[in-house]
Amino acid sequence: MILTSHNSLILTGAQFGDNHYPAASPVPIETMSHSYDTGRQAMAELGSKQPHELLLMLGGVLAVLLTVARYGIQYVTTGIPQSQYTAVTTALIINLVLGGALWASSAITRKNLMNGAIVAGVISIILIYYGGQPGTIGGLIGILGAILAAAKPYMPWSQKT
Repeated sequence: MILTSHNSLILTGAQFGDNHYPAASPVPIETMSHSYDTGRQAMAELGSKQPHELLLMLGGVLAVLLTVARYGIQYVTTGIPQSQYTAVTTALIINLVLGGALWASSAITRKNLMNGAIVAGVISIILIYYGGQPGTIGGLIGILGAILAAAKPYMPWSQKT
């Protein structure tokens, strides 16, 4: 039984003093394995990326996160009408796949700058056209990253003398 603050009684079948929980945890206790150096390493990796790579990664992440946030909030607050299931599913799949591809195009630019810029530009245009508002935002940032990647060899600070 449990006494509550509202002077009511909840009958549970347990007696006072009975503890039905095991004394030892069934899961072994582990110490924290990550340290400050883990975060420093992640920031160092992020800091070593070129600006066009960061823009491409940001565009992909924004396309994915804004889509999930938009439809997730709509699902939780008002619900998604059954008549819109197909449109929502299509938008989710398009933005998840193309956002991930835009993220991956940043890795392509590390291997071959112009090929990565072309792939990112095509993906960004498709995102802008078919991705709705979240795809447009991610696609525009992706276009900026693709333009910057394509123009990088011609920038004054990239010229080797």
